[in-house]
Formats: sequence, structure tokens, C-alpha cells
Amino acid sequence: MNKNWKRYTDEFKGDAIRLVREGRSISSVATDLGVNPQTLRNWVGEIKKKQEPDKSRILELEAELKAEKRRNAELEESVTILKKATAIFATSSRK
Repeated sequence: MNKNWKRYTDEFKGDAIRLVREGRSISSVATDLGVNPQTLRNWVGEIKKKQEPDKSRILELEAELKAEKRRNAELEESVTILKKATAIFATSSRK
């Protein structure tokens, strides 16, 4: 496997993140520095997580809660369908 990825210094990453925080868009900074925009987004996200761990944890919990609510709704829908199917089979077997 070919390893073509680049290694960036912490100083380079810090400068790139600083440019984004100063108001420049991620895509423009990434283009100017020759970095993949998603890589720069990841760097910015990592810094935000390190600086605001409580907020990061809250967002994780909110996402988890949303997923659980969606699963709960799907299960409730399945129960409703099964109840209807049971009623249909019960009436058809009596005939």
C-alpha cells in the first residue's frame, strides 16, 4: 500500500486553525495551504473538543438520545403492526 499522506507540524496546524478562527472559510484556507478541506475541518473540530469538553459531551449525548428516540419510534411502529396482524389472523382463523 502506498503511503502518500502528508505529515503536518503542530505549528502548521495551529496557523491553519488560527486563520479559520480569524474568519476565513475552511475551503479558502485549505486551498491556500494545499490541505484537504476535510483534514482542516478535523483539526478545527479536535481543537474545539479539547477547549470545550463539556459541550462536546453534551452534543454526543444529544446525538445518542436522538438515535434512541428514533429506535423507540421504530419499535413502537413494529408493535402496532404486529398487533394489527395478530387481530387479522385471529379473526380469519375463527371463520
